[in-house]
Amino acid sequence: MYKQKKAFSLIIILLLGIGIEAKINIPVSSQKQELCMEIYKKMTNEHFFNDKDLSFINSEIFDSIVEQLDSQKIYFTENEIRLYKRKFSKFDNPTSYQKKYLNTPLCPIDLKSKFAFINLYFNRLTEATNYQLREVAKKNFDFTKEEFIKIDYDQKKWLKTKFQLKKAWRSLAKNDVLTSMLADKKLDEATETIEKRYKNRLRRISQRNEEDVFSISMNNLTSYFDPHSSYFSPKSAEDFEMNMSLKLEGIGALLTTEDDYATIVSVVPGGPAEKTGKINPDDKIVKISQLEESNSTPIDVVGWRIDEVVQLIRGKAGTKVRLEIIPGKTKDFSERKFVTITREEVKLEEQAAKSKVIEVKRNLQTLKVGIIDLPAFYIDFNAWRNQDPNFRSSSKDVESILRQFENEVVDAVLIDLRGNSGGSLYEANKLTGLFVSSGATLQVKESNGSVRPWGDPRARQIWKKPVAVMVDRYSASASEIFAGAIQDYQRGIIIGQKTFGKGTVQKLDDLSVGQIKITESKFYRITGAGMQSKGINPDITLPSTWDIEESGESSYDTALPWDEIKPVRYKKFSMDASLISQLNDKHLKRVNENPNLQYILDVRKRYEAQKNKDVISLNLTNRRIEKKERQSWALDIENKRRASLDLETFNSYEAMEDFNDSKEREDDERGSDSRIDIEKDYLLNEGMEILSDYTIFNQKIYLSKTA
Repeated sequence: MYKQKKAFSLIIILLLGIGIEAKINIPVSSQKQELCMEIYKKMTNEHFFNDKDLSFINSEIFDSIVEQLDSQKIYFTENEIRLYKRKFSKFDNPTSYQKKYLNTPLCPIDLKSKFAFINLYFNRLTEATNYQLREVAKKNFDFTKEEFIKIDYDQKKWLKTKFQLKKAWRSLAKNDVLTSMLADKKLDEATETIEKRYKNRLRRISQRNEEDVFSISMNNLTSYFDPHSSYFSPKSAEDFEMNMSLKLEGIGALLTTEDDYATIVSVVPGGPAEKTGKINPDDKIVKISQLEESNSTPIDVVGWRIDEVVQLIRGKAGTKVRLEIIPGKTKDFSERKFVTITREEVKLEEQAAKSKVIEVKRNLQTLKVGIIDLPAFYIDFNAWRNQDPNFRSSSKDVESILRQFENEVVDAVLIDLRGNSGGSLYEANKLTGLFVSSGATLQVKESNGSVRPWGDPRARQIWKKPVAVMVDRYSASASEIFAGAIQDYQRGIIIGQKTFGKGTVQKLDDLSVGQIKITESKFYRITGAGMQSKGINPDITLPSTWDIEESGESSYDTALPWDEIKPVRYKKFSMDASLISQLNDKHLKRVNENPNLQYILDVRKRYEAQKNKDVISLNLTNRRIEKKERQSWALDIENKRRASLDLETFNSYEAMEDFNDSKEREDDERGSDSRIDIEKDYLLNEGMEILSDYTIFNQKIYLSKTA
C-alpha cells in the first residue's frame, strides 16, 4: 500500500511540478488504414506524375519525415534511425507488396511503423523537454565558458548515445536562457520565461491525438509527390475554407508551427499584416500583446499550439495587436522586431488593384508614370456565377484604371506584382489581353499528356503605350503567367528578381473524411518553356537584401522538375535588340549613385557575411558584443544613407529605434497604407526610373522611324 501511494505521488509531482512524463502511445485504427488507402489511390491515380516509381516509397518518405521531425539531429540516436530505416525498407518490395496490399483495406504505406516512429518522436521530445526543465531550474549555467552550438544541420551527424543527446539538450536550454537574457532580462526572469515556454511545449505534446499523427503521416505521403499536394483533416479543411473566404477578423496571415515557433507562411494580399510592410514569410512570432487591454503584458507563445496562437491574434476589427518577431532571415534568435497591427476584416476591396500617377522629370521633359499595385488575381466567383454584370475582378479593375490613365494622358504603366502569389488563372488571361489583345497566354499540360493553349480570343488591347512589370521571389503562379506572357510577346519589360517558379495547378477533392489537394497539371509559357522551378527571369535585375535561391519552388526537395514542350504560334511586338542592355547600363549607374539602393546592397553584404555562420556562441559576453555590433552596423548604414541624402543622422541606435517607432505610430494614426509608397519603397522608385528610361527610348525610336 505504501509503495502504491508513493508511486501515485511521484506521478502527481511529475505532472504538476516539473513537467509531464506520461508516455504517448497512439495506435493506428483500421479506419485510418482505410483512409490512408483512399489517399494513396487518389495520389497514384490522379496526381500529375501518376507514373512515379513507388518501388522505394517507404524508405524515401521515412527520410523526409526524419528531416521534418528532427532536422537538428538531437532527438534520435544513430542506431534508432538505422533500425527504423530497416523497418520501413522491409515494406518496399515492389514484386510483393503491390499484389499483397492493393486489393485489401491496408495501405501500402507502412502506417504502423510510421505511427510508432512519430510516437517515439513525441516521447523523446517530452523526455528532452523535461530534462531541459530540470537543467534550467538549477540556474547553474556557466555563461563565461567558450561553448558553441552547431547550427549548420546539414553537416551534423547523428549522435551515438543518449548521453550525447542529453548534452545537446542542455546546450539548447542554455542557449534559450542566454537568448532571453539578451532581451535585457535578469537570470531569474529569463529562467521563468523559458520554464513557461517548455511547459507550454509539454502541454502541446500531451494534447496530441490520432488525427494529429495521421495528418503528419499523410502530409508526409502527399509531399512525396510534390510540395503543393496535401491532406486536410476535417478541422484543417474548415480552417482552409475560412482562410479562402477571407471573412475572419484578424491580421491576414497564414501560420504554421516550426520548431516550437508560430511561423508566418504567407500574408493575405491587402490584409493588415501586408499593409505594415514589415511581416515576411519565415518570420517567427515570440510574443503577443493586446494593446486594447489596460496593463496588458506580452504573452510568450513559443511552444503553444498553433490554434491557440491564432486565437490570440484574432480579434475584433479596429483593435490592435503587437507582435514580437524573430526576423525570418536571421540565424541569431536574440534578434527582434516589433510590429503593431490594427485588426480588420479582410475584404475583396482591400485586395483590389490600387493606382497612383507619379510625375518624373527627364531633362526638360515631364513624364507621367501610372503605377498599379496588384496584390492578387481576384474575382468574385459567386457574383460571376450568378451572371451579375457588375461582378468584381482584377482585370475589370485594372481596365478601369487604364482608361482613367488614358484620360489623364499617362505616358507609361508599371504593374507591381511583387508578393502576388497568384489567384485566378482566368484573370491572368484576361489581364494579359488588356496589353497584348487576343492570343494564347499559356499552355496547360494534363496528367494524361494532353496539351492545350489558354487565352482570351475576344480580348481587346486597352493599353498601347509602354508597360513594365515588377516581380520578386514571392510572385508566383498567375503572376508568373502574366509576366511571362508580357516578356514572351515583347510587350514590355520585366523588372525585379527571379520569380517563385510555381508552374503547377491543384484541385481540391473531398475524401470520405476530410479533403485532399492534388497537383493535376502543369503550365508552360507560349514559347514551350516551363515555369516550374525556374520561374521568370527579369530583364532588369534589382538588388535584393538576401539570397533568393534559399526560397522558391526550387528550394523544395520534392518540387516537380522543369521541362519544356512545343511552342505555340504567336506574333511578337517589336523591341529593339539593344534596349535591355541600354536600360541596364542606366540602372547600374543609378545603383552606384543612389544612397537608397546602396543601403540595400549594404544589407546584402551583411547577409552574405553572416549566412555561412555555422555555430552560435554560448558565452554571454560574446553574444552581447555581437548584438552591440549588429546594432552599430544597422546605425552606421542608416546614417550613411541619411548623410548622403542630407538628412539628419542619429547619435545612437536607441534614437534611431525611437524615431522609427514614432513614425510607425504616426502612420498608424493617419491610417497610412504601405502600398505605392515611392519614398519608402526604394525598389519601386527604381522600377519607375527604369520605366521612364524605357519610355524615353521608345519615343526616340518612334521619332527616328517617322522622320
